[in-house]
Amino acid sequence: SQGLDVVVFDKGRSAGGRMSSKRTADGYLDFGAQYFTARSQAFQYQCQQWLAQGAISAWTSQLAVYSNNMLQASPDNITRYIGQPSMHMPVQQLLQRIKTVLNCCVDSINFDGKRWQLYCQQQQLGSFSQLIFAVPQQQAATLLASFSPLAPKLQAVFATPALSPCWAADIQLSNTVSLPYDGIFVKTTMPVTWLARQASKPRRAQAAHWLVHFSSVFSQAQLDVESQHLVSVAVEALEQVLSQKLSVLAARCHRWRYAQQAPDYPQYGFFYQPDLALGLCGDWLNGGRVENAWLSGHDLAQAISG
Repeated sequence: SQGLDVVVFDKGRSAGGRMSSKRTADGYLDFGAQYFTARSQAFQYQCQQWLAQGAISAWTSQLAVYSNNMLQASPDNITRYIGQPSMHMPVQQLLQRIKTVLNCCVDSINFDGKRWQLYCQQQQLGSFSQLIFAVPQQQAATLLASFSPLAPKLQAVFATPALSPCWAADIQLSNTVSLPYDGIFVKTTMPVTWLARQASKPRRAQAAHWLVHFSSVFSQAQLDVESQHLVSVAVEALEQVLSQKLSVLAARCHRWRYAQQAPDYPQYGFFYQPDLALGLCGDWLNGGRVENAWLSGHDLAQAISG
């Protein structure tokens, strides 16, 4: 918060967006970000702090790649981190320094030349000297539609789509699958891109749950599809990759409207226009990935505090 008086508004039950886990009777299930890595020195330092606080742990996973109808080990030395006991926890740790976190949906905004006024269903939520968006591109563009003409740079940031959708499905099997792998990158023309055994992560659901992420092309084409169809496609993919017939006990689906990074979207890092007292940050401005979302916010905060 850099000594500033910060108020956070989040429309979800808890802040974090795709850095979230679903609480179920079986335990937590990860539908969004599956893990994150730390390549930059600044984020490595942040991860050390989270480790010391017990907010994250290393995911000691065995990964594989499925391509050409073959499943092969994909060993590497990359440390992959997960939130503990859920993916929310690193976000919750960051928010501990913020006095005011409000769960409500900001649906309109106004700038009087000096300060921003935020509203929810025509009720004013407050007046602020700076406005920061840490939301997906399309959501920021909707709220800022009437202000974009004042800022050509803002128009550039919104000109092409940065994020495409991703359907996620959790398939609970009635039997455990004997397989030495915890996560599988699917590199084929199949409609899925990633499979993960939820129980491989400590303090997650220990029953036989498999997470399936669908490709952006499939997710876009099937944006409003019935969940029953998604589940059948997910199970078919699981059976093909795992080379066995599966018995499904239950399934859950979640649609991320804005999730997967467009490969050709420019890397801005963050957006800040002092004369408009306006900033934007997020993974979509910085090449995707959890680390880049954190770096985007970190660098924007430094730009604001000078």
